[in-house]
Amino acid sequence: MKKRKLILPSLALAMTLSTVPVFASQPLTIQINGSVTSTPSGVHVVKDQVMLPLRWACEQLGARSIEWDAKFKTVSIEINETYDAFAKLSSYVRALTPRDQEKETEMWPLSEKAKKIPLPRLSDRAVTLNFPEQHIEPKNSITILVNGSPYAAYSAEIHNGRVYVLSDWIQELFNADVTYDQKTNTLSIQAPDREEIEKQIRTIEEALIPATPEEALKLWGRGEQTRSGALQYAALSPELREKAMEQVKDRGWVTGGSSPWVGPITVKEEKKLSNTTVQYTVTYPEITSDRSATGTETFIVEKRTVNEKEGWFITKLLFANPYYTIIPAESQPPEEPITYVPLPN
Repeated sequence: MKKRKLILPSLALAMTLSTVPVFASQPLTIQINGSVTSTPSGVHVVKDQVMLPLRWACEQLGARSIEWDAKFKTVSIEINETYDAFAKLSSYVRALTPRDQEKETEMWPLSEKAKKIPLPRLSDRAVTLNFPEQHIEPKNSITILVNGSPYAAYSAEIHNGRVYVLSDWIQELFNADVTYDQKTNTLSIQAPDREEIEKQIRTIEEALIPATPEEALKLWGRGEQTRSGALQYAALSPELREKAMEQVKDRGWVTGGSSPWVGPITVKEEKKLSNTTVQYTVTYPEITSDRSATGTETFIVEKRTVNEKEGWFITKLLFANPYYTIIPAESQPPEEPITYVPLPN
């Protein structure tokens, strides 16, 4: 996926009828959120996973809609708000989790208060979405669109007009905890708890309220360095948060890309416009594996009250490359060739 964003990869979902189902000695039991549910027809075990009908899984996990376009071989899924909340929480957790010491020295540090935020543990179980031997030509593919983002699974099957996918796809698409016990032939699916996720997000955002203009500056910068739209969002005023949400609908909570990435940030200019307003201009290297260019941003930080709590927030992004930011700037870099500098060996 992804997604969770992260910009999600475009993959192909191909159908194959060559997989040989493996049947256990006892009937399959499926549990969803701790309750046993009826097993749909056609479900079978392949290697160490269960092949599930995609439409059935979507309905069980509360997708808003699922449509099949036979002409373009496309399954379009609209997932509920829990998906978006989980993506935001994941963005916070990734950005707030300390890196190794060498990496941390290149990044803007978190405030002491932010370092003490209790972070939920996200699943790090490796998922198997495709069996290598089933990678076939894209011309035979089926595409899955989840909230408009394309996905792929070469190991999908079609039986009697129904699309079946490996059970790990349910974890990938819905952020659910999925486990299959071969000994008991039991598949367990635990969907994320939206209320708990939103509670965790509120706790994080309250702890991240910048107490100084410098904290707002560094919160924003670390968000760029970790590609976390959520951390950038936490540094914004309510008005800019609304604009940010418009962009999140299209690109998710991941900003920038794997290359180039934002390196160490330097404050080039600090202007105190009033007792409650400061303007900053920062620069940073835009780094690839072997070279770098220089990026520049200018923004205004003001003392404001958000959710009845006083803090310092970015109220204007005057100049920036939209590639790295969760909101569009009022102006962008001129369209001219970028001068890259080779990195030392």
